[in-house]
Amino acid sequence: MTTILAFIFVLGLLVFVHELGHFIAAKRSGIRVERFSLGFPPKLIGKTVGETEYCIGVIPLGGYVKMVGENEFDEGYVAQPGDFMAASLWKRFIVITAGPFMNFVTAILLFFVIYWATGIPEPVPNTVSSTSILPGSPAENAGLTAGAEILSIDGIIFEDYAEMSGYISQRPNQELLFSWKAEDGVHSEIIIPLENTVADSAGVEKIVGRIGIGIGPMFEYRPTGPWQALKEGTDATLFLTGEMFKIIWRLITQQESLKNLGGPVMIAQQAGKAAEQGFLSLLGLAAFLSVNLAILNILPIPVLDGGHLVFLSIEGVLRRPVSIKGRLIAQQIGMAVLLLLMVVVTYNDVARLLTGIFK
Repeated sequence: MTTILAFIFVLGLLVFVHELGHFIAAKRSGIRVERFSLGFPPKLIGKTVGETEYCIGVIPLGGYVKMVGENEFDEGYVAQPGDFMAASLWKRFIVITAGPFMNFVTAILLFFVIYWATGIPEPVPNTVSSTSILPGSPAENAGLTAGAEILSIDGIIFEDYAEMSGYISQRPNQELLFSWKAEDGVHSEIIIPLENTVADSAGVEKIVGRIGIGIGPMFEYRPTGPWQALKEGTDATLFLTGEMFKIIWRLITQQESLKNLGGPVMIAQQAGKAAEQGFLSLLGLAAFLSVNLAILNILPIPVLDGGHLVFLSIEGVLRRPVSIKGRLIAQQIGMAVLLLLMVVVTYNDVARLLTGIFK
């Protein structure tokens, strides 16, 4: 039940703010809105207020704002005042970008709340946890003791645990020279990480090196004011945006496996885990997914916001809208691409579930 409620909260929040962006921009631009829907048909409940029907659909995997004349493919169609196609190019551009923009703003605000509530994380020294040296592990055999501060590995001084852990993970069965400071002085010993098979958040298995230690708290949280929290929230959103574009590029160049992609089932699982860790963890996941949703929507794929922006860009260059036939063909291609993507992520979700059940 926690997983279901967390999934509904996260997805509902992100879809609502996205569609609200389109809706407000359309209203402010004088464009008539026929329907504002959370979820896809068939309709569960609905109420008409003024010219707009507000409804909730049965399929809770998205939403939409239906504007008059937005997807009109009748050859005899003539745009009327208040229709989407009758608005100026810049107004239509603002309406389309308003959805992803709201998702970026939402991510910034969610990170702002998290940083203001918890403070700004700062790395602490790489100190071995007093409860996590595994008996018989390479670390114990080398004499590494609880409470010791790891000074360097192979002469390399690491800024934080993430860097150090990554260095060890990439070197299974290799001799590594550890230097650490304990109560009785400074020690240096060779430690060889053992091979360990682990699965990442997407369920993909890989071989990593482990020496059998756990690190104490990786961060200390420094209290901060609202302006600094807002700056940190903006920086976090920009960082995630850059990382997402890097991942997309690695997928395009086949440096990243499509097996790492996840769909609704994976999102629900992550939402459930985040909810168990606390409300702020759930907000952190929502912020991360909000950036993902914004970037997904600005990809130049017809039927997505990015595809509409491509049409508007072409219209701006040619001084006339893309032909109805051209838009229809592009929409069909875009829908085929999205359906293919849905098949891939659904297959990955099912494969991960079956692996977890029968492993």
